[in-house]
Formats: sequence, structure tokens, C-alpha cells
Amino acid sequence: MIVPNAPWFPVGEELVYRIYWGGIPVGATRITTLWRMEEGHKSIVIRYRTLSNKIIDTLYPVNDTIETVIDPETFLPRRFVKQLNEGRRRCHEITTFDYSNRVAHWESVLKKQKKTFALEEDTRDLVSFMYLLRATPFLPGRDRQFRVMADDKIYDLWIRTAPPEPVRLPTFGAVNCLRLEPEAAFEGIFVRKGKITAWVSDDDRRLCTRLVGSVPVASINVLLTEVHGPGEDVWTRTTRKKIRS
Repeated sequence: MIVPNAPWFPVGEELVYRIYWGGIPVGATRITTLWRMEEGHKSIVIRYRTLSNKIIDTLYPVNDTIETVIDPETFLPRRFVKQLNEGRRRCHEITTFDYSNRVAHWESVLKKQKKTFALEEDTRDLVSFMYLLRATPFLPGRDRQFRVMADDKIYDLWIRTAPPEPVRLPTFGAVNCLRLEPEAAFEGIFVRKGKITAWVSDDDRRLCTRLVGSVPVASINVLLTEVHGPGEDVWTRTTRKKIRS
């Protein structure tokens, strides 16, 4: 994949998604981006923070943080950290990337396990890959294949693009979007297992507006509700207007 010379999204952007399980609101995910200096290097940090609400906390509390630290010149990850607290499930994994030697070092902090595996020259973790896709035009009817790191392995990922269609969002109304249908066998960000369909705004910002995941018992529906940060476009203006009202 060709990487543009500068970030194609506004660093400082903050996206808020509401999560519904079978039509019941169960939590929210907040995605933030920022600049950070680490060991003398300027980096882009992308963080996913997911919390369950009071409705679901007593049954299945969720408190997840997923973060990737990225080299802004190559948009390759320097470090990927996943901390999951979902019901009784616990996970704390750290992956550091060494592209000069084409290896990644994976560690499970809780299980006291370590592993080293080979990298390809453009291997990315799931978060940095998803943001790289925002620089990638998708054409309806065209399938594309990628390679992406998830957990401690590298997987093939296929994405099929369907024709544009409107997606109705609580804050933004009807938004023209492309429907993306990924196929892969690894755990995702919002939904751990099952088939996922995503809708991406058909504009220069290419925001993920909706995610639907098929899981046992009910479906998970994730909707974009707020867009904060720098920039003066319909996304940020509409969000500010809603907050003031």
C-alpha cells in the first residue's frame, strides 16, 4: 500500500461510537489520536477506549484499551498494546516492531509468555491498518487483499466493496457510505468473533460510520455519534451544534 507523505486525517481527532446489543445500548468506544514524543521520536498515538454502561456492567462489564504508536513518516507501528477486561476474560499483550530486522516481539504480560515472529516490510497491526485504509479509495465491486497482524500472527484479509448507500446516524442524519465486507479469521476491535460489515463515509474523511457484527444470541450494532477535534467540516460543526442544543 502507498503511504501519503503526511497524515490524511487530523491528528487530535476524537470519534465517539455507541454500541448496541440487540437494540439495547450497552456501551461506547472513544477513539483518540495525538502526537507524542517517545525516546526522541515524534509519534502518532491512536487509542481505542471501550467501556460498558450501567445496563450491562452487572452482567458483563467491559473495560478495554487498545493503543498503537506509529511512525508518522512510514505509518508503520512501533508498538501495539492491548488490554482487555471483558467479563472474566483478561488480556494484556504488547507487541514491539523491529522493521530493520523484520521481526516483531510479542509478549503476554499476564500469561508470562513471549514470542518472536517474522514481519513483512509493510506489516501493520489492526489499528494502524484501519487508519491507513482511510487513505485508500475503495471502488464498488472490487475485492482487495491485505496482510495484517492480529494477536501474534499475520493473516490475510479480504475486503469487498458494495455500492454506496445511505446510513442514518443519530447525530448526522443520512450519510452516503460505502459498505465494506471484510473476511478474516482473527479477533476484531468492536466484535471479537463473527462476521462484520462496515460502512465508511463516501467523502474525503472516510470515517467508519457503522459496524454490524453477527455474534451468538444477538447482533452488535456500532454507530458513530460524535466527531471532535481540529477542522471545520460538517462532522465537527454538527457535533458542536448537538452538544450546545
